[in-house]
Amino acid sequence: MREVKAGLKMYGSLLKMTMRGILQYRADFWMSLVSVSLLNGANIVQLSVISWRFHALGSWQVGDLLVLYGLFMISWSIFSVFFYRLSKIEDEIVSGSFDVYLLRPVSPFLQLVGGDIKYTGLCDTLLGVVLIPTGLSMTGTHWGLWQIFWFVIFVLSGGAIAVCIKFLISCVTFWTTKASALSQVFIQIYLLTQKYPVTIFGPAFRVLVTGLVPVAYLNFYPAVYLLGKPDAPPWVCMLAPVIAMVLAGIAALVWRRGLRRYNSSGA
Repeated sequence: MREVKAGLKMYGSLLKMTMRGILQYRADFWMSLVSVSLLNGANIVQLSVISWRFHALGSWQVGDLLVLYGLFMISWSIFSVFFYRLSKIEDEIVSGSFDVYLLRPVSPFLQLVGGDIKYTGLCDTLLGVVLIPTGLSMTGTHWGLWQIFWFVIFVLSGGAIAVCIKFLISCVTFWTTKASALSQVFIQIYLLTQKYPVTIFGPAFRVLVTGLVPVAYLNFYPAVYLLGKPDAPPWVCMLAPVIAMVLAGIAALVWRRGLRRYNSSGA
């Protein structure tokens, strides 16, 4: 417990130093927030146009799609704000900068994730916070305490799943040095699932995003459960926290083995 407290204190200190560095360039800070907001706005426009053209995607109305997208944005923002540096392991290894983490008397993982935060990810959080109640209002859906409880569980689980998947992909670089191609495949998969129900892509894709790369648990299965959709049994949707814990265990194991496998690039 003492080690955990010390680690959290160190992580907090690293984040404070990072934020001080970011706020040294206030113009860039605000311009970055505006640009991400515009990008999110373009995605909403695209979603609205498709929904207006086709009226519905199966049993999913416009309001349902807004909830689906909002859930993804909030879950994904947990990764993009606090753990974005995990996707930079490849750069650190190729440049030789990763060696520095191993020389300091602090956890390499804490040094990595505390070295930077992607503050623009907060725009994703705010977007999700706006989209979900808007979508619920459009569909006339009202959540009770039980749904709110599971909403929190789903968001935390989805965030953990996003972090673990990106972390596992990045850890491949301990063996291959490069994993950018694999990362691009993952990006294409999650781009398809962030705004649309996975059932419109067919059973093979559903198996892929449920069992192999479980990004459907960031938004699709939570939305199915919270909106009462018939697309999946409730027990399948409620597996999100279990999958998050399993992936966290696998990621921790791969990370430890990767550190033992690591050889400096000599850059």
